[in-house]
Amino acid sequence: MFDIGLPELLLIALISLFVLGPKRIPEIVKNFMKFSRWMRNLTINAKNEIEQHIGLEEIRQDIHNEEVLKSEIANKEKKKT
Repeated sequence: MFDIGLPELLLIALISLFVLGPKRIPEIVKNFMKFSRWMRNLTINAKNEIEQHIGLEEIRQDIHNEEVLKSEIANKEKKKT
C-alpha cells in the first residue's frame, strides 16, 4: 500500500526511538493499534451497512442464478448437437 520496506521501517523505528524515547514508544504503539482497530471496525461496519442498504446479497444471488441458467442453457444446446 505505502511501499515501505524493511530499511524504511528500521529508519522510522530509529528516529522514533531518539525523538520519543524508549519509555513512550510502547504507549504510542498501543494507542496506534487501538486507533487502527477502531478505524478497521468503522470501515467494516460502514461497508456492511451500505451492502445491506443496497441489497448487495440479493444482487449477488441474482447474478449467481443468471450464471447457473446460462450454463444450463449452454449444456442443453451442446446435448442437442
